[in-house]
Amino acid sequence: MVVRPTARAAPRWDHRATDPIDAKAASMTLPAPEPLTPELATPPAPELPSRTWRFTVIGVLYLVTDIGFAFFLGALTTILLNGGMPPATVGAISLVGLVYVLRFAIGPIVDRYGSVRFGHYRSWIVVTQLLVIGALLWLATIDPLASPGLLVLALAAVLVPSAFHDAAVNGLAVRLLAPRERGIGNGIQVGAATISAVIGTGLALIVYDAIGWTPTVLLLAALFVLPLVVMAFFHEAGGFTVPRRVPWEALPGFFRSRRRAVFVVLIVPALCLGPYLVTAIQSAMLLDAGWSLSRIGVVLGTVSPIAGLLGGLVVGWLISRFGRLVPLLAVGALYAVGIFGLLPLAMGVAWDTPATVALVVLYLSYASAGVWVYTIAMDNTRPELAATDFSLQIGVIGLLRLGLNSGGLALIAVAGFPLLVTLAGLLTVAGVTVAAFWARGDRGGTGS
Repeated sequence: MVVRPTARAAPRWDHRATDPIDAKAASMTLPAPEPLTPELATPPAPELPSRTWRFTVIGVLYLVTDIGFAFFLGALTTILLNGGMPPATVGAISLVGLVYVLRFAIGPIVDRYGSVRFGHYRSWIVVTQLLVIGALLWLATIDPLASPGLLVLALAAVLVPSAFHDAAVNGLAVRLLAPRERGIGNGIQVGAATISAVIGTGLALIVYDAIGWTPTVLLLAALFVLPLVVMAFFHEAGGFTVPRRVPWEALPGFFRSRRRAVFVVLIVPALCLGPYLVTAIQSAMLLDAGWSLSRIGVVLGTVSPIAGLLGGLVVGWLISRFGRLVPLLAVGALYAVGIFGLLPLAMGVAWDTPATVALVVLYLSYASAGVWVYTIAMDNTRPELAATDFSLQIGVIGLLRLGLNSGGLALIAVAGFPLLVTLAGLLTVAGVTVAAFWARGDRGGTGS
């Protein structure tokens, strides 16, 4: 039987249909459409906590994220060099940091598994913080100069749970920030992470020089209690997409987007090579110039974190106000002042005040560049793979930092401080130029 549709006929699937045949069709159960991504469960959109509370949680969590790795690459490097350990040996020990910088490889595990009752990422954060505290308590009992083998094992025990911890924090941060909040949110995030890095370097050196190794490490362990207090009062919103299996294919799949691939393979390295080269030789250069551990700690642990925090917040606001290009050009100018400002110190000229200003500007530049990179990294991140995607992009920074820290120390004897600082400055100018051309043509988005 053929039913001729009329202008007043309702669609066959409309429950309000009055035609008998249409009514019969309306009562039929239609098959559910196939999901676009079978591996993913898609619950309703979650309700987020208040903006102030979300910013507070992000700030407190990132206040400890970089302490372990910064202490490992910053304060510990200076302590070992000051204790007479050869730079090449110190550089070799730093390779244990690969355990941490490869945290993006465990991102799929963090995205897949988590407690529904206690919060997907929150449960990871609490457990791994407790493990880090325990590992730091063990590290406090080891003499770093007398027992390098035990030192490496203890560092690995700190960095492994730190990798899972930071992957979970990254995933939570992505989900807590709406796109319009990413500029300011990442300003808070990077500002807190900068303070975290300085605590692990400058402050740790001040404490070590005053009261020794064990109290220093115990102080770092105590700082991890603060996020635990915040997590006790934080309720992670449910309703986000969760992979039904460990999404290992997400790692190579990330690079199927040209925008994401260019950002990770070209733009991030272009911005990091020069700055991290000068950072690698910074401690050795200051010690060679006769700076004491306390003096290094005061410069890098007092003024620098304030500058980094303010710089991160300002650049976050600039990104929200002017987009990506203008803040990037400002970062490039700061980098040039900071790096080339260290040339007199590298050449043995005892201009302490200009060197101090250059170091502060350099740390301000790090924080500012970090906000820029983190904001775009969040744009590139798929919400259901927040820990994987964001940690993958930030992990590139860690790999570059680790490789240049190890290689830069080894190059000191070959090239000398002046040549390395000059090379770092030129690489930075070239890198910012490349990134600026990319940002000028980029239209943002999610990177999908």
